[in-house]
Amino acid sequence: MTQNNDNIRQQVAQCDFFAELDEAALARLLEVGIPLRLRKGETLFREGDVLDAIYVQLSGRIQCCAEDGSGKRFVFLFSKPGDVLGEVSYLDGGGSAWGCCADEECELLRFRRQDLMMVFDDKDGLPCAVSRQQILLRLAGMVRTMSLVARNLALLDVYGRIRILFGEVMVDIDGALQLEKPFTQQEIAERIGSSREMVARILKELVYGHYIRLDNRRITLLKPLPEQF
Repeated sequence: MTQNNDNIRQQVAQCDFFAELDEAALARLLEVGIPLRLRKGETLFREGDVLDAIYVQLSGRIQCCAEDGSGKRFVFLFSKPGDVLGEVSYLDGGGSAWGCCADEECELLRFRRQDLMMVFDDKDGLPCAVSRQQILLRLAGMVRTMSLVARNLALLDVYGRIRILFGEVMVDIDGALQLEKPFTQQEIAERIGSSREMVARILKELVYGHYIRLDNRRITLLKPLPEQF
């Protein structure tokens, strides 16, 4: 683990699943956490896996995605440090609704159900009432996110979804608006539910219209994208 103990303690204490734990319970919890490191591209769990553990992400970024078996992938969202992964399968005992794989090197803590049952003295392996309320709020937020994703897929064309994606991941780097990291055309296609070929065509038209500049997969916004294109 590259994270120091104080950082790990703070991230675990602030995550939704373990909100409002007292010092003694937090100390017991950290004792049973199993460190885990993923290299870029490694899978944490797959869609359909039944999980007996949850994961607290400490560093890096993880893709939450679905695949069709032929290699085609749709990325719902990216998780970030402090997020909990695997909680849906952990809570209802069913298969995971999506898979998770590392978008970059990541560090996590794995908490097994049997250990959480011992720590919290609860047959479900769940913490206090306040934490349960936070879990419900997090799940409600996930429903809203998935509803927005479904709405965009159903009602927007490919350009419209690209425009929304760019708005979500655009950051200011030395005074220039750029995507937060270099994206391949395939990665953009996986984020918006389209083909790489369609993405390539739209990016080419945006470059021709002087809306964006492409430099070694780094996309820079030159002027605001129009609502229709």
